[in-house]
Amino acid sequence: MLQNEPVEDQNKLTNNLELQPTNLRQIRLAFWLIRLRWYYIIGIVVAYSIAKYILHITIWGLPINSVVLFLIIYNSLSFFYLRHLKRSHIRRSLKVVNRMINFQISTDLIALTVLLHFSGGVENPGIIFYIFHMIIGSYILSTKESILQTTFALLLVGSMTFLEYTGIIPHYPLEGFIITNMYSNLTYIICTGVIFVITSYFIVYIIRTVIRESTKHEIAYLNVNHKLRQKDKIKNEYVVRITHDIKGHITAIQSCINVLHEKITGPLNQQQEEFVNRAHVRIEILNQFISDLLNITKIKLQQKYDKKYFDLNHSIEEVLKIAEENARNKDIIIVQKIDPSISKIFGEQSSIEEVIINLILNAIKYSPPGKNVTLSAEDKQDKVLIEVTDKGIGIPENEIDLIFNEFYRASNVKTQIKDGTGLGLTISKEIVESHGGKIWVKSNIGIGTTFSFLLKKER
Repeated sequence: MLQNEPVEDQNKLTNNLELQPTNLRQIRLAFWLIRLRWYYIIGIVVAYSIAKYILHITIWGLPINSVVLFLIIYNSLSFFYLRHLKRSHIRRSLKVVNRMINFQISTDLIALTVLLHFSGGVENPGIIFYIFHMIIGSYILSTKESILQTTFALLLVGSMTFLEYTGIIPHYPLEGFIITNMYSNLTYIICTGVIFVITSYFIVYIIRTVIRESTKHEIAYLNVNHKLRQKDKIKNEYVVRITHDIKGHITAIQSCINVLHEKITGPLNQQQEEFVNRAHVRIEILNQFISDLLNITKIKLQQKYDKKYFDLNHSIEEVLKIAEENARNKDIIIVQKIDPSISKIFGEQSSIEEVIINLILNAIKYSPPGKNVTLSAEDKQDKVLIEVTDKGIGIPENEIDLIFNEFYRASNVKTQIKDGTGLGLTISKEIVESHGGKIWVKSNIGIGTTFSFLLKKER
């Protein structure tokens, strides 16, 4: 049992669960970072154009244009290189992707520093974009890498400010935008710098804490979900074994009762015949219940079907042959509306036939004598729509959402028709959804019910 698994197996399971989402997450985030950079490039071009041509702010165009051109080339190369990595084995490329993300963020910070230097330096309000880079880095990278990238960003902006303040490198003011020379105001530089440093590290700390906690919850959820699936599998295997054994005994009892019911051993008196008939009906209901329970449990365990192309029209013909006797006993005619253009569809033939026969037999069972049942199949381009309509007792509106639940039977059905397992519709839903389809129902009390389901024609 899972409760007795050794600790190392549990750790291995947790590590595997953690590794797989991490691999996929890093690849996905690397592409996200490239996509963000395209927006960033567009933003630079728009901001530069507005500042120079609308606000008439003095900005050195050559350095800005050079940085934009560099970012375009560099982002394009990053995209194609990442696509190459994605096609390779994810486990082998994960470290390369992490190094690539670190390199990209570092390069972005250098490019941002160059842009700011040639457009006002510390006076440029665009300095806030360092914070955005820190947030992005904290979301994508580990705690250690996030702190290193934040420190690198602070060193860049600090070095630029110091070099401009001391006059080692020239300051390029935003004439027409900044009135006072804040870059040469030591008090402003120190106060702003302290606030900027504290804010930067504080943001990284908060984001990394939130991400760390969410990661723990995700791993715990995956672990618990895995255990539940394992326990559910064990339960289903147990149900199959027990149900199979019970079915064997029930079949043997049914054979004995059938001998009496068919009067093979001789005639019965009235009282004996009444009891045998009761036992015969009950054993048939019980046998059907066990068959349905065994069927749905096997479906849940297998989760796979031997799918291939088959002739749907032929399957419908075979299904109608099975339903003919039930319909004839209640003076019901099954009206067919089959689109002649429908031919082959992809799926497991026996399972699809089981769905159709379930719905037809239900329609016959819950329809008054003499009321017709309609079976239609309509071509919907890449799908097929199959509908079974009756003029029976209907389903209460507040119970329609429950009708596909295991063992559920509508309240008005229980009072009028005693036999029924409440598993037929559940089995039908499992089969349809496992084929990538959809099943639903519309019903009105006293008017009738229509069960519809869509199936894909191709694999």
